[in-house]
Amino acid sequence: METLPTPEETGRMVLKIFGHFGNQPGEALSHRKLITMCAEWRWRTSDVADGVDYGLDAGWLERDPNGSIKLTEAGYAEI
Repeated sequence: METLPTPEETGRMVLKIFGHFGNQPGEALSHRKLITMCAEWRWRTSDVADGVDYGLDAGWLERDPNGSIKLTEAGYAEI
């Protein structure tokens, strides 16, 4: 039986993607990049979606007006 990641673990998965691309605070990632890395690393898209939600609630991420997800200073500090 597969053990599911905790909400915080899913948030950290998303931060790992930001770190992979070398994002700095205020820089955004498109949904395409999130999904591409999810597929490459064989992560479930539902976990990454949950991770975005967790990151938004934790203040690690922000939505920008065009729908991308931006890394905050707090999120950068967690990478």
